[in-house]
Amino acid sequence: MARTPESPDAPRSGPPPEGAREPAPQRVSTDPALDEHQGRGVSGAMWIALLLGLLILVLLLVFILQNNVPAAFSYFGWSFSLPLGVAMLLAAVAGALIMGLVGSVRLFRLGHRVRKLEKERADIKRALR
Repeated sequence: MARTPESPDAPRSGPPPEGAREPAPQRVSTDPALDEHQGRGVSGAMWIALLLGLLILVLLLVFILQNNVPAAFSYFGWSFSLPLGVAMLLAAVAGALIMGLVGSVRLFRLGHRVRKLEKERADIKRALR
């Protein structure tokens, strides 16, 4: 069925009739909690991780003291001898440094994305005012 000018849903041209009101623009509100400063304190999970790390460190120290037998190592043509416990500690430290580097890259990328989204949100708020 084709629209005719008499049908109620037909588009109208020209100014609205005298008594008719134009629909008010929709008011868009934002969440005020997002505008507050986000505290970056130490959380409970961080304390638990710190205590677990301390426990692992104590266990590693006991392992080093009990395994002080020298072990021979070769690395890129170098030959040297270290206590087995110290060699294990150095391997653990190297692994932790590598994982810290990977985690830092991820945190940097997430921080960059958050700053970008906060800027975009501020632009949207400015446009809504």
